[in-house]
Amino acid sequence: MYEGNIVNLQMEKIIAADEIFDDKTHHCQVFKYEIEDDDIYLQLKEEDLKAISLNAKYRCYILSKTETLLCMGVVKERYQCEHGNMLKFHIQNGFYSTPEINESINRK
Repeated sequence: MYEGNIVNLQMEKIIAADEIFDDKTHHCQVFKYEIEDDDIYLQLKEEDLKAISLNAKYRCYILSKTETLLCMGVVKERYQCEHGNMLKFHIQNGFYSTPEINESINRK
């Protein structure tokens, strides 16, 4: 459904007390979307998997040609495979269309 779309992942808040807040935008691409589980598999376009926290909530902006979709959630898994650095992102509370911020989000 969203496979191939560009994703910008931004930390919203930390869950663990010993975690450090990361204000960096992480660039990904949708690899696979599992509707029944509300999971998106993201291919991280960066080298360092450890830059993505398993103890934080993230904003996930999915950039299509016509709109920007926003969903909130957590990274459940991060791993390397033959497809590169992968993240299993679990969506909480569905998607929101945000066309008004389409211009302000970096499309790398």
